[in-house]
Amino acid sequence: MHKSLLAVNDSTVAGLGRLARFFGFSDVMGRLYGTLLLNPEPLSLDELADGLEISKGSVSMNMRALERWGMAKEIWMRGERKKYYMAESDLWQVMRNILGSREQREVQVALQVLSDSVEKLKTAEPDLCAEEQELARYYLDRVMDLQAFFKVAQMALDTVVGSEGSLDFDAVTRIEIE
Repeated sequence: MHKSLLAVNDSTVAGLGRLARFFGFSDVMGRLYGTLLLNPEPLSLDELADGLEISKGSVSMNMRALERWGMAKEIWMRGERKKYYMAESDLWQVMRNILGSREQREVQVALQVLSDSVEKLKTAEPDLCAEEQELARYYLDRVMDLQAFFKVAQMALDTVVGSEGSLDFDAVTRIEIE
């Protein structure tokens, strides 16, 4: 492989590893995804392990995670007993998969915790002295602000996750960056 191609491949794969860590995934997951994304043909676990110089066990475990997140899929190869994989190349779909499962769940949990807190504050109010009631109202204002924020976040996530096909990634990639 030409040194320029190799340099682009290596830097992109390493960059996706760093980016994966930023989003709470493992470096290996990012590097595996990058390797698959930049490869026009499906790759086996052995090829991935050899290419990234990591254990086959680590590759296998991380590939299962990539499959769960909808970032890669197993490909059947005629006459082969090995498992082969390809990356999901629709990056908007990858984003929808991740946002749809992880972030939406976290927003739901946050909204439930905040709702429980509002209920506790309202229930406790009659039993509080005047000073505590003032603090409870202060808490209620802050918690309700948080609730409003997370409801907006939930709507934004619903918009992105539910917008099948409305985001034109090809049009975005045609924009020249200066």
